[in-house]
Amino acid sequence: MPPLEIVRIALLVIHIVGTSAIVGAFILQMPWRKSFDFSPMLVGSIVQIVSGCGLIAVRKFADLPVVEAKMIVKMGLAVVILVVVIMALVRQRRLTRSGESDASLRSSVYAVGVIAIADVVVALAWH
Repeated sequence: MPPLEIVRIALLVIHIVGTSAIVGAFILQMPWRKSFDFSPMLVGSIVQIVSGCGLIAVRKFADLPVVEAKMIVKMGLAVVILVVVIMALVRQRRLTRSGESDASLRSSVYAVGVIAIADVVVALAWH
C-alpha cells in the first residue's frame, strides 16, 4: 500500500472519529434538560475541519477526484457547527457565572446534532 494511501485512510478514520464525537454527544444529551457538555462537540468539530482539509489535500496530491461543491458544502456545515458550539460555550459560561440554568442551550445541542447528521448525509449521498 502506498504511503499516501495510508495517510488518506488514517485521516479518514480521524474524520469519522470527529463525527462520532459530535453525533455521540448529541445522542447522549438528547434527553437532558440542563448541564450540557459541549466539549466533545468542540473537539469533534475542530477534528472534522482539520482532518477534512487534510483529506482534500491528500486527494488532490494523489490526483484522486475531488468534488469541489461537495467539499464546500461539507466545510461550510463543519464551520457552522464549530461556530454554534463556540457560541453555546460562551453563553453557557455567562449563564453559569450569573447562577442561571443552561436549559436554554438545549436548542444549540439539537442544532449541532442535526447539522452533523446532515453533514454525514452529504458525505454519503453526494457522489
